[in-house]
Amino acid sequence: MKHTIIKNIAHAVLGSALLLGASAYAEECATGSFPVAVKGNIINNGQNAEEVGVSTLGVVKLKLGKRPNVLARMKCGIIGVSAATEAEPFAFTHTLSCNDDNAVYLGPDFGYQSAHSQLTLDTHGDLTIEGSCAPISNGIYGSFVEYSSPSASNTGRGLFTGVTEGEIVIEGDINCLGSIDMTFQGYICMTPPAQ
Repeated sequence: MKHTIIKNIAHAVLGSALLLGASAYAEECATGSFPVAVKGNIINNGQNAEEVGVSTLGVVKLKLGKRPNVLARMKCGIIGVSAATEAEPFAFTHTLSCNDDNAVYLGPDFGYQSAHSQLTLDTHGDLTIEGSCAPISNGIYGSFVEYSSPSASNTGRGLFTGVTEGEIVIEGDINCLGSIDMTFQGYICMTPPAQ
């Protein structure tokens, strides 16, 4: 049964590449990888900057692929850690860890073991501050657009093993309670799983 799942994933990756319009993104993906659509939403909270520095913690609802070749629908945890620099003052490293199980063969001594999909993204963007939350808090409220791509030092596991390219656009809002709501869409370059 596990081999059937792996074959289905390989077929879905190829089918998703065709549905996404592989010709549009083919030059963006390295040889041997295929563009797969990603879409979903993120609900998270800003964390107390005094305790942990600038960071966020939340959940992701993610869809990989397009109908009729949806590769996966997953829920993932997400943590964002500030990666701000002087040149990029609004930047984060986001890591997703998902609720799926992918059978990985580790050889005759260990057999198949489960890998939960994980992906690390480098994110930068622009924040539009609409106002201060004083006197309620010392926070701000506003909106933002972010651009994410798989990190060169990606922690890819499960379905995201080998993912090093792609582009995801995120749009979101932050309120005075530190609640952050986002939607995203784009593509990542995936490699078919080993059979």
